[in-house]
Amino acid sequence: MSSRVVLVRGPRAVAASGGCCSGDVRPFDEGGSHCHERLDDPDDDVGPVYRELRAALPADVAVEIVSPSNWLWLVPELVRGGRRRGLRGAALGRSVRAGLAVSSLIVDGAVLASGGLPAPAEAVAAVEADLALR
Repeated sequence: MSSRVVLVRGPRAVAASGGCCSGDVRPFDEGGSHCHERLDDPDDDVGPVYRELRAALPADVAVEIVSPSNWLWLVPELVRGGRRRGLRGAALGRSVRAGLAVSSLIVDGAVLASGGLPAPAEAVAAVEADLALR
């Protein structure tokens, strides 16, 4: 089974519900439906972390960005991953709550950072260390 790294993004002022990663959505008559131009926004800490992870990790490791409002996808992902790692009961509940926080870093259900993303190099080191443990 390949691994999945999930970045739970923080709020974006411009795109409250812009699709898969809350990226800006342009009308079709303006040339497209989804763009990621705001990944370089200085107020957005997800873009640099995503790019650094994608560059450092093997191609078979999925790196995904999800909005915390997409809890219908995120909760089952956290529960499945937590159970695979042996979490049950209150420990699983705490892990799911931590993973739903904005600006979280999750690897196969394990919450490595919650409520604030680490710097890009630190995120890569944490993910690589977690992947090496398995």
